[in-house]
Amino acid sequence: MSAEQTVEQSPESKPVPSLGEIGLMLKSKGINSTALGNDADGLEMLELDTKDLVNATSTLKDSGFDLLLLLTSCEVKKGYQSIYLITSTKTKKSVRIKVTVPKENPIVPTISHIWSTADWYEREAFDMMGIIYTGHPNLKRILNPENWEGFPLRKDYIPPADSLNGPHPLTETLLAEKTLSKHFDR
Repeated sequence: MSAEQTVEQSPESKPVPSLGEIGLMLKSKGINSTALGNDADGLEMLELDTKDLVNATSTLKDSGFDLLLLLTSCEVKKGYQSIYLITSTKTKKSVRIKVTVPKENPIVPTISHIWSTADWYEREAFDMMGIIYTGHPNLKRILNPENWEGFPLRKDYIPPADSLNGPHPLTETLLAEKTLSKHFDR
């Protein structure tokens, strides 16, 4: 934890991370975030509400954070996360921003108008995880065919049985059992 980032004590006496330098800068601009501490690389991590994402990323860009280095997604217990790694090439400072949306309504506003690199990253997260980036200029599948059903990175995804993927392991097991039983029933 950096010198600027102190730890407050919660009522349950668990350490609660406090806002670091970037979180405090966003707060001074009226943008709320939740401190998540530092990641393994020492980068400040913040959680934002979807309503604050565009304002926060625009403010970061105006403050010298000129590179969206990564946008990825993952599934967590509460829903799906859209995760952003934003860097200043001048100061070498970075921040990791996380936005969590519910599984029933995975909608996040696009930031492709702020960083053009977000365009393809958001399309990939849509294609693989099913997060809908509202306002995106061309939100369509990028890795899978347009008629693909489901989102392959979701934990509940069951891949189709086709010539590319072959049978699903459960289907394959049932097929093997039927084949073996026919073979040994002779």
